[in-house]
Amino acid sequence: MTRWVTKALAVAPGVVVSTAVTLVVGPLLNPIAGFVLFFGGLFTAVLLLLGVGEGIAARLLMLSRPIRPDEQALLAPALTTLCRVGLGPPLIQLRVREKQPAIWAAGMGRRTVVISTGLLEALTDRVLPQDQAAAVTGHAAALTRGDWVRSGAGLAFWSLPWQLLRAVAMVVAGVARGLPMVSFAWRMRFVVIGIAVVQNIQAGLPWLAVLIGAIGAVSYAMPVWERRWQQMMLHAGDRALVKAGLAAPWVAFLRRCPRTESTRSRLQTLEAPPGPTSTIGLVVAH
Repeated sequence: MTRWVTKALAVAPGVVVSTAVTLVVGPLLNPIAGFVLFFGGLFTAVLLLLGVGEGIAARLLMLSRPIRPDEQALLAPALTTLCRVGLGPPLIQLRVREKQPAIWAAGMGRRTVVISTGLLEALTDRVLPQDQAAAVTGHAAALTRGDWVRSGAGLAFWSLPWQLLRAVAMVVAGVARGLPMVSFAWRMRFVVIGIAVVQNIQAGLPWLAVLIGAIGAVSYAMPVWERRWQQMMLHAGDRALVKAGLAAPWVAFLRRCPRTESTRSRLQTLEAPPGPTSTIGLVVAH
């Protein structure tokens, strides 16, 4: 499956749901408010997709601020390393997310890379070597420079209704997780969906049956699509670090992370021995 098809499948549910919510809520508002909500939001999303207002979007959507001179000085050795391989400023613009204790970096848009205060604190406390800080920041920078997150700001803005609904659903699911019957009912939802589809077909409402079936199918497929896209981006960043000569510090950092199935798979790929090289023999004619 190609990169763009995988991304489209991963982001399509959020875009479709957000568009549907906007179309439903808009007519219920004052005509002027409804017009501003839909067309103003659409115009803003298009501007963000074109790269306009990326800094403002990073501030609002990723809760970040521009990096301070003292923080940039702290990162100087790491940034020097990144500049040598084309992954540092001014090709990227660094921002900082406050109150983020984890050692973390993420890209957004065309040039923005957001790092956590946890990364800066780890450098200050000398628990994170500069080469590992370069690898963490470089991974996000490689995705940004490789256009993997180019449309991230616009999609994140337009998908805000979906993100809000999803956050509420996660809270409800967390509360209901301890109730055995609720958890069982969610796992067995295909039975309810199948019954609803059959009933609507018998009632002469095939369009509603198709809609219910599609929603049910997406509820199963969406987590798979999202994981596949995330894994594709992670491996793309890993390959970029290998190409930049930062594989060793990146492996050292990943070994500090929790050993999830994804981390183990990435480490196996990064640490795989190089393939056999062919030898060239010389044939001397007598």
